[in-house]
Amino acid sequence: MNKYPINFRYIGKDRSHFCSSVWALAFWVCGLFLTACDNGFTFGSNDGISETDSLFLGMYLGMEQQAFFDHCTELNSQKLITQGPGGSTSVEHRIKDVFDAEVVMRFFPTFIDHKIFEMPVTYNYAAWAPWNKQYQADVLLEKMLGKYKEWYGEDFQLLNHETQGKVYYKIDGKRRINLFIKDDQFVQAVFTDLKTEKRLKEEYKKSLEE
Repeated sequence: MNKYPINFRYIGKDRSHFCSSVWALAFWVCGLFLTACDNGFTFGSNDGISETDSLFLGMYLGMEQQAFFDHCTELNSQKLITQGPGGSTSVEHRIKDVFDAEVVMRFFPTFIDHKIFEMPVTYNYAAWAPWNKQYQADVLLEKMLGKYKEWYGEDFQLLNHETQGKVYYKIDGKRRINLFIKDDQFVQAVFTDLKTEKRLKEEYKKSLEE
């Protein structure tokens, strides 16, 4: 089956805004457990975009929703990405010749006001299986951490979270990066726009007081 091209454009603005708000709240609630952290993987650069806003593959925090879909369409035409599991809400990139084996990267942003607020990403070995101990998430986490330090800077800190386990985090500018084990198969990264997160928290607290 031909995976190209993929239509990344069809999600309506009103529907996407509703869905993004719901997902943003869910991610924000989960993020509260990691807020104690507060006391590139870049395949290209963007003119005029702060280095601390950058994500990967030319994407960045605050990127307009339509610009994201247009950019994905272009990357798809270059055969750099495909549609991942989950249809239009999953983008997949295969990382080759970087680690000791091929790694599958999947992502899709959370939009607030039609701009990228948060970018959850998962990584797993393409050859993962429960019996392949060398391809488990705990092995990949250490390798991903090493690469994240190359891509985003050395100063990642370790938080031993009581339920999440080891969480490596880095804050620079308005960008926070959390990196941790999701389960036996997946390593999870979450890029968050702290400026928008702060506004969401303030709005949430205000709503409770009303």
